Amino acid sequence: MGFFKRSEAVRAKKIGAHARYVDEDVQRVDLKVTSTDGETATIDLSLDQTRQLVIDLTNAYGACRPALLDQKQVDRITSFFGMR
Repeated sequence: MGFFKRSEAVRAKKIGAHARYVDEDVQRVDLKVTSTDGETATIDLSLDQTRQLVIDLTNAYGACRPALLDQKQVDRITSFFGMR
């Protein structure tokens, strides 16, 4: 069954990302997700989408592990990577 044609969540086996330079004004991030079934999807993200994903993932992680990160740390991490 297709990666995006499922009614239930798909477990990720491996996740990776790499930056892609398109031209001076356009840079993208490719997010590659491989499921436990061996299916792979590559998601093409803008820098704004990448920044929001980092924030959302950090906040979700913080909800599971609240003592590890706070919003100030999230902001510091995202600004370190130039994701203001």
